[in-house]
Amino acid sequence: MLLATTEPSPSPSPGTGNAPVGPSVLSWGETLTALLIIAAVILVIGLILWLTTPVKNAPGSGVARSWIALSLIAGLLFSGVLAFAVNDSTIRSGLIGALGAAVGAATAFFFSSKSTDQAHDLLTSSLGTESIPDLIGRTPDDAMRVLSTTTLKLVSADPAYAVSAPGRTIARQDPAPGTTAPKGTTVQVTYA
Repeated sequence: MLLATTEPSPSPSPGTGNAPVGPSVLSWGETLTALLIIAAVILVIGLILWLTTPVKNAPGSGVARSWIALSLIAGLLFSGVLAFAVNDSTIRSGLIGALGAAVGAATAFFFSSKSTDQAHDLLTSSLGTESIPDLIGRTPDDAMRVLSTTTLKLVSADPAYAVSAPGRTIARQDPAPGTTAPKGTTVQVTYA
């Protein structure tokens, strides 16, 4: 009876395992193909946004902000997929981390680029507004009494005088009397 003896196969050295072997960068053809796909996706996103906008010439109905944000996110996600074509795990991890930060920045861009007027209108509609009473010529105590029935706050524009300046009257105020302001607005007064 013959016993077959086999020699142990050499163990693979660290880092060679079953890792794919090949270049750590994309070829020119692969890079060009990726760029063409990204360009086509950006154009399709723009076309979809343009076709789904109900009124093309209405104020605030532009698609530019949405198109930019969605294109950034699509490009970044595609770049994340391409990061897996790189054989170096350190570079791939860095690209995926940068992708997460960039998607966060694109999302912040989308939500923060709305006009200040729209944000102000939202705040005003949710909090409500009040009419600013006429405080000019009133004493500080009288002005405090008038404002006590509102959510408005009284503050002195001159740091030398507190809100209660005995013997003085209000010469100017901001916001102006008769205007509307969000609830809780501070009325700044100057004494004569």
